[in-house]
Amino acid sequence: MTASARIAIVEDDAILRDDLVDFLGRRGFTVQGFEHAAALYRSLACSRFDLALLDILLPGGESGLDIARWLRANQPGVGVVMLTSLGATQDQVKGLEAGADVYLAKNTSLEVIEATCRSVLRRLASTTAQPAAATSVEASGWRLNTATLTLEPPQGQAIELTHAEAMFLWPLLSAPGKPVSRDGLLVQMSKPSTLSNLRNLDSLAQRLRKKVLASCAIELPVKPSYGAGYLFAGNGLRTEPPSQTRSTA
Repeated sequence: MTASARIAIVEDDAILRDDLVDFLGRRGFTVQGFEHAAALYRSLACSRFDLALLDILLPGGESGLDIARWLRANQPGVGVVMLTSLGATQDQVKGLEAGADVYLAKNTSLEVIEATCRSVLRRLASTTAQPAAATSVEASGWRLNTATLTLEPPQGQAIELTHAEAMFLWPLLSAPGKPVSRDGLLVQMSKPSTLSNLRNLDSLAQRLRKKVLASCAIELPVKPSYGAGYLFAGNGLRTEPPSQTRSTA
């Protein structure tokens, strides 16, 4: 699949954009470059892409993070690679939580960018070949929908989630009352078990609890299980896991 895959490059630096389009085109991909989000959205009305290579800082009011969120909500099978000059840890966290499969710095070599794109596309090809699976799970009145990236509390309106938040919650709601290890949660989120990702996982859990409490004034029953990871405190119905049509590196 990767040799003929279609890649969209959203980058406002014309020289870099042209270099990426030329290099990846010569490596066998079908590549199209865009200066900003609006140009990409116009193209998506009549075209499809298998992977988007996104800068974060873009003109026109929408960032690469906004594009990533839109793709995750509307075209979840598209791979997302961030290629940006923003290298701080918090910027990386924001990129991955917005739905990026991989986060790269702009000083990354063209060869590594190509290899990263191929890796993401191979993973997508292997997961989309699997039968479609359930996209929602419910436990103790909480309902998680990974297709719409929403969490419905027992009372109140649905809460919008990031892709990372939804993938974090899925195994917990699928097995209420049973601890899920941090490594297991990272596997579900398609992230390697690194010290940085383990720390980010705890930060994500804290932000998610605050987000839910602020939205519906109900405490999300996700608790740390010391030495074992996290658990969803309650009983509920388990369904099949969601199709891994993207994700998340």
